[in-house]
Amino acid sequence: MAELEEIFAVPVIEAYGMTEAAHQMASNPLPPRGRKPGSVGLPAGPEIAILAESGRELPSGERGEVAIKGPNVMRGYVHNPAANAQAFTQGWFRTGDQGYLDAEGYLFLTGRLKELINRGGEKIAPVEIDQALLAHPAVQQAVTFALPHPTLGEEVAAAAVLREGADVTEAQLQKFLAQSLADFKIPRRITFVSDIPKGPTGKIQRRNLSEQLSKSLASHAEKASEPIHLFLEQLFQTILKLDDVGIDDNFFVVGGDSLRAVQIANRIRNVLPLPIDAVTIFEHPTVRTLGQYMTDSLGAETVANHLDSVSKI
Repeated sequence: MAELEEIFAVPVIEAYGMTEAAHQMASNPLPPRGRKPGSVGLPAGPEIAILAESGRELPSGERGEVAIKGPNVMRGYVHNPAANAQAFTQGWFRTGDQGYLDAEGYLFLTGRLKELINRGGEKIAPVEIDQALLAHPAVQQAVTFALPHPTLGEEVAAAAVLREGADVTEAQLQKFLAQSLADFKIPRRITFVSDIPKGPTGKIQRRNLSEQLSKSLASHAEKASEPIHLFLEQLFQTILKLDDVGIDDNFFVVGGDSLRAVQIANRIRNVLPLPIDAVTIFEHPTVRTLGQYMTDSLGAETVANHLDSVSKI
C-alpha cells in the first residue's frame, strides 16, 4: 500500500464487502480523515458486530465472527433453509470471517473461520503467520495452511515465494518466526514454490493447498546409510511407531510433537554425551539435519565410538 501511494501519489483505501451485503460493508475513510493500514475501516452501510460462537456480542478488542445487519443485507439464500439457519443469529448475518473492532470502531480481519488451523486444540489464524513470514526481507509471497497430523489433528505448514535473488532456508525462516510467534504457531514445514496455487478466480484456497502442494511436502524416499542416520532412523521409527522413515522426513510432520521430541532427546542423551533437548529436535527435525548437528557437536569419531557400543535403541 505504501509503495503504491508513493508511486502514484494517490491514497490507497482498504475496504471490505461481500455479495450478501450488496456489496459494501466497511471502508477506511479518505484523507484527511484517519485510516489504519491493516484495517478494513469503519462501517459503511450496515451495522457491524463481533459475535462469539454462542451469538453473544463481544466488546472491542476481542476476536470473534464478523456479523452485519442492515437494509443492504440479503434476507436469505434461496431454497436453502439449512444455510439460512446457520448464517443468521438474532437478526445478524454471520459472515464466516474472523476479526475484531478496535476502540474507535475500526474493523480488523484476522481470517476465515473455516481456515483456522486446529493444532491439538489450539486455534491458529493462518493470516497471522502469513504476515509474520512476509516481514522477512527474502519473502515475496506466503500462505499458511493445515497439514493432517496423526496425533494433533492438524499441523501448521506454509508455502513461500522468495524474492528474486534471495536465499533463505526453512530453518532460518523458522528461527525468524520464533521472534514474533508462539512456538505452536511456527510452521513445521515451509516449502518454497515459484508461485502460490490459486483457484479459478485468482483467490488463494488454503484448504486445498495441502493437496495441491503434496509433491513439495511429500516424504523423501532416500534411506539412511551412515551409522548416525541409521541410528536416528530407527529411533524415529520406534518413538513414532512407524514402519518407515526417510532421511529427510520431518519429525513433526510424520507424527512427532513436543512430548515425543522430549523422548527423542532423552534417548539420544542416553547414548551420546550431548546436551540435547526438544528445542534441538525442532531446529533439526530430520534424520539428516539432526545427524549433522550431532556430528558437528561431538565430532565424527566420538559419535562413531559411542554408536559402536550400542546394539539397540
